[in-house]
Amino acid sequence: MGRTYLVTGGSGLIGGYVARALVERGDKVVVFDIRPPNPKMRWVLENVWDKVVFVEGSVSDDLPSILKACKDNGVERVFHAAALFRGQYELEHPYYSFHVTLGGMLNICEAARLLGLGRIVFAGTNVEYIHLLQDKTPAPLVETDAMFDPTIGAVPYAASKMAASIIGMCYWQTQGVDWVSTRYTRVWGFGAKAETSRTELIVENAVDGVPTVIEREGDQKRNHCYIKDLVKGVLQALDVDGSRLRQRVFNLGGPDELSDREIAEIVKEYLPNAPIEVRAGGVDRRPIDSTAAREQLGWKPEWDMRKAVEDYISTYIMFKKSSYAG
Repeated sequence: MGRTYLVTGGSGLIGGYVARALVERGDKVVVFDIRPPNPKMRWVLENVWDKVVFVEGSVSDDLPSILKACKDNGVERVFHAAALFRGQYELEHPYYSFHVTLGGMLNICEAARLLGLGRIVFAGTNVEYIHLLQDKTPAPLVETDAMFDPTIGAVPYAASKMAASIIGMCYWQTQGVDWVSTRYTRVWGFGAKAETSRTELIVENAVDGVPTVIEREGDQKRNHCYIKDLVKGVLQALDVDGSRLRQRVFNLGGPDELSDREIAEIVKEYLPNAPIEVRAGGVDRRPIDSTAAREQLGWKPEWDMRKAVEDYISTYIMFKKSSYAG
């Protein structure tokens, strides 16, 4: 018999793939999201969606619905992936950025406290590290590196994620809520929403023979984590015996540090005639150290960029043949 999980943001890329993996291994899943999946994610979830309990609601505005969804379905653990994740929009609407991220974390932690839920795993981000770009050292980022520096500012998305982590750590330390954060680099995979797609756009346009122009930061190296690797890390964070944990935050980074220019060249290995133009610029992001995740969660990435690109191409071709492609 499996457990029952609440997955917030379960209509999106990360939450959706985690929901699918949980159902496939025999768990019950309650997806709590502001809207149903887009056509690509609906295709990804096609074989499991009829087994999912979908509850429509705002994680930041509807604590009663969160509590009811948990009580009605016997939720035991939570993967909290709901997020705004709209860079330019959040710059223009900072209040809403903080409202969604902080309100959502506060409501999930309070639900766990009131109902006595088990493990909460938070979908964090490497932009919580304030020196991701500003610090010129090439040393990999570890979980004890600073989230805040009084000499450096932060954009709304990064600042709200930092503050949400502080809320989670507070509930763990003072309220006994079993809270864990998994911090990601650039997560990519089939089903990502268009405004956050970059690698996905390069691959899909290459398959379709459509020109792609990457307008900025084409030479910026950063870590990439394929969605299939990330899902394994999240499940291991949800499942791990708490006695094995020596900390509450874990980096989950992929095996590659690549620029969009280098990714384009890999795509051209499979699709040589792909019309891709990548423009120069960008400051390298520091690499991320996932040693703690390997040692305490038992996780390591297996999908390098070439293997992942090949898998994405075949996945996209299959989707194009489906009724969801329109």
